[in-house]
Amino acid sequence: MSMPSQSRPRFSRIGLYLPFALLGLFVILWSGVWAFGANRVGDVMDGFIAREAARGRDWVCPERSITGYPFRLQLTCAKPQIIERGPNGLARAATLGSLTIHGRITTPGLYIALLEAPLTMRIDPESEVTLNWETARASFRGGAGGFSELSVEVLRPVAMLGRGSLPEERVSAKDFSLHLRRSPGDLAGSDLLLRLGEIAHPIVDRLTGNPEPMTVEFQATAPGLLIDPARRIEESLEAWRLARGQARIILAKATKGPALVDVSGVLGLDAERRLEGNLQGRARGIDQIMSGFTRRMGLDVGGLLGRLGGAQGVPVALVLENGRMRFGPFPLAQLGPLY
Repeated sequence: MSMPSQSRPRFSRIGLYLPFALLGLFVILWSGVWAFGANRVGDVMDGFIAREAARGRDWVCPERSITGYPFRLQLTCAKPQIIERGPNGLARAATLGSLTIHGRITTPGLYIALLEAPLTMRIDPESEVTLNWETARASFRGGAGGFSELSVEVLRPVAMLGRGSLPEERVSAKDFSLHLRRSPGDLAGSDLLLRLGEIAHPIVDRLTGNPEPMTVEFQATAPGLLIDPARRIEESLEAWRLARGQARIILAKATKGPALVDVSGVLGLDAERRLEGNLQGRARGIDQIMSGFTRRMGLDVGGLLGRLGGAQGVPVALVLENGRMRFGPFPLAQLGPLY
């Protein structure tokens, strides 16, 4: 006696193919997002170039390419160039080895730039500066509201300054860093931190008789001064000047071997757009540096300063007004307009 046959249940194959279909849909959507971001980067670059051209500065980005799919946006320029046109034609020009800007789809508004040496700058028909380095990178954070943070870090920069038939001057440093950010508070402004470590300049070393490197540090906050990449820096400074803004210099320090000058104070801009304000602090150890310089002229100013200042150093009071910088009653330098 035969048993009745039982029909086997049918299994749907949709469950097998659904994950692959969803993955394919995700890839298509993500590719669209990346393409939109790449086009947006290109539009931003084109808009920036157009704005700068209207201001007399031509930015050239040869062999521009946008890559980095699927998670990064990478814009590359081979030998980018900036040309500033003056009233009588070409005023200044600069060329960089190469520029690469990285951005991530997952972190919009944050960009990292890698700069490849050399940077060659033509200041005028007779003067040229060539800047080399080991590594150089910059990071920028911003959005529709404008700039919020900027950091620049350069390792072992070397500058060669040439002017006409004169011998080239060489200035080197161990490192350079600059950090600029939007300061918090009721009155938004900008905070600046700058450091240039172990500067070596043969001419200064010979004049002072001290071969030890010099380090410069500067920290300031400027309430009301808002730096916006969409505007010229001159426009931002002029708006700040008209609002009678003042920057608080928290630290301005230079050290060279045993010598140290450390001052702080306030600075602003006068009606002629020159620096004005005052800086106060102390200078220690400068007698050892100035002695080597002034004794060649038959003077011993360094020894006099050492006796006056003692262990605490010499008081420093710098006054900047009416286009002059004074140390007490003694004029030190003429000050021209910043822009």
